[in-house]
Amino acid sequence: MSTVATRPAEVAGATSQGSVADVGREVPTGRSADVPGAVGPAAPYALPDAITASLVVLALGAPWAPGLVLPVSMLVAVLWGLRVVDTRRLALPPLVVVAAGIPLAQAAAVPTAVDPMRSAVLTVASALGWACAAALTTLNPRRRAVVLGSLVVSLVVVCAQASTDLGGLTSRAGGSVVDGRAQGPFAQPNELGAYVVLLLPVCVALAARPRSRAARALLGLAVVPVLAALALSLSRGAWMGAAAATAVLVLVLPRLVPAVAIALGGVSTVVLGLALLGTTGPAAVVLSRIGSLGDPSRSPDDHRPQIWELALDAAAHRPLTGVGAGGLETWATRTDSALTLEPPLHAHNLVLTVLSETGAVGALVLVALALVLLHGLWRAAASTTSWLVAAPLAGLAGAAVHGLIDMPWRNPALTATAWLLAGAAAHVHRPLRPRAERPTVTPRTTRAHDQAAPISEPTERTPDRTPERVVDPTPVRRRRAWPLPTVLAVLASAALVAGLYYLPTQHEATAVVGLRSEAASEGQATTGPDELKLIAQQYSVALSDEAAVDELVDELDIPATSTAEATVDPETTTVRIAARSDDPQEASALADRIARSAEARADEDPQVVATTLSTASPDHTRVTPPRPLLLACGLSAILVLAVGLWLLRRQR
Repeated sequence: MSTVATRPAEVAGATSQGSVADVGREVPTGRSADVPGAVGPAAPYALPDAITASLVVLALGAPWAPGLVLPVSMLVAVLWGLRVVDTRRLALPPLVVVAAGIPLAQAAAVPTAVDPMRSAVLTVASALGWACAAALTTLNPRRRAVVLGSLVVSLVVVCAQASTDLGGLTSRAGGSVVDGRAQGPFAQPNELGAYVVLLLPVCVALAARPRSRAARALLGLAVVPVLAALALSLSRGAWMGAAAATAVLVLVLPRLVPAVAIALGGVSTVVLGLALLGTTGPAAVVLSRIGSLGDPSRSPDDHRPQIWELALDAAAHRPLTGVGAGGLETWATRTDSALTLEPPLHAHNLVLTVLSETGAVGALVLVALALVLLHGLWRAAASTTSWLVAAPLAGLAGAAVHGLIDMPWRNPALTATAWLLAGAAAHVHRPLRPRAERPTVTPRTTRAHDQAAPISEPTERTPDRTPERVVDPTPVRRRRAWPLPTVLAVLASAALVAGLYYLPTQHEATAVVGLRSEAASEGQATTGPDELKLIAQQYSVALSDEAAVDELVDELDIPATSTAEATVDPETTTVRIAARSDDPQEASALADRIARSAEARADEDPQVVATTLSTASPDHTRVTPPRPLLLACGLSAILVLAVGLWLLRRQR
């Protein structure tokens, strides 16, 4: 513990800093706070380090374990809240302030959403993502560099895995439809392309940063699998977004022109080499995909015009707040659209998705966010900008261009990455002035010419005429900081256990039904595979009908809270029936009864035969919500809050 001398000017402001009796008392010193321009003692070391570590875990684990995104984001939000309470500062840059309108617009749409539960979950996810962005703005440049470096490490690993796990490439419709594309740990290739678009500028900027040629060469090699994954994803929208992101990166960081020129030369050489290899194999597929850029609508599986029409219809029916976040899929099933059998998750366009899901409120937020980003780009281009700000700005700009063609950001990893880049890019603006600043004693030794005569005790002077520090010999009694957090943690844990014990749960049982062609059993395959898949989709819709399910529930005399849903396995004619009820026996009975109704329905259908492949078992039901997971999350939150309260009390 070190102490500092108190100047007379500080005594004059005793009304805001404390009484004169406090002069000479030991004042703890340490590193300054991470907030730029912050006034006040440093926050506990544990909070900035814990926030940084949590964000690193989020950056590294999100692509591989999307289920970690919400718990880790919640942890970051709690730690950031503790730091705000400790420092008594909430200085948010304009970009983060405007971005808060995204979860607010989604929350405004929840009461009128067509699927309130899903909209509420997506709203909470957006709010936690915004909290991660706000938490990142409070970190110093070194810690922000660690988080961005973690994102680059995750990108390189993902792209390396995606490049080595490539399927057999085949194309049709002039390259508009390609099978076997690289997708890595994501659900589809377009998500891999969107991930590369977001982080490619950060990767390039980081590779060009070291002064050592060896380090530059090593980091430059890391860009190779990234570009390979971008190419093999064969996502035309991602290609356009990456081109826009690269152009913005060069605009705000002109020193990267040589590195970008080398990368573009390498890409051009690869394309030329593919053209020289001939017109067969993977090279022909890639070239045909590039050729389809001139006519992207040739794909027979591309339903974008119908999806855009559906989004405009949803916005017209609910112009103010929209159909709710994630509600476009449910809206498609309630209309007479041709998309009823395969409802879209989004509108394949950022603007239309926002307009249909959050209405005019979300559109206003989107316009304000675009203006703030454009202003940030202008500031970055007009001045010398750090790569910590310029690269995230370029990534967001590329994502915006990609969003005009596709919007695969329902993936939690992509959403979390976009929020982290927004938090890093927010430093392009000057932080907003906080409402109140916490006064403090400047932690430095004061020279004699900066200080008036001593107030009380005489001090001995050293040969360099610097006054010795004044120490109050009276010991300062410190109250114990641990009893209150401990008591609150014990009470909260007991309340959590009691709440989980009485929490109502449901059991989910599954029965599986397979559909095959009736004609195929007689040796005449008159029903094609595609038509059979369409029939399977129709069966799943009919078996999931609420009225039909309620009728079967009444027939079995089980609680009315029992529900059921039928889904089709991808690219198959296998229908899975999931029934939920308070008792495992009741859930199994409902699932088997719906399976028998599918067989009875097929008996009257001359095209297909339905066979029960697996009956529901009461001993193998799934309990929802999972109590162990809720208990682990609750205890983790209680532990974090208790430690944070202990740190705050210890600082007083």
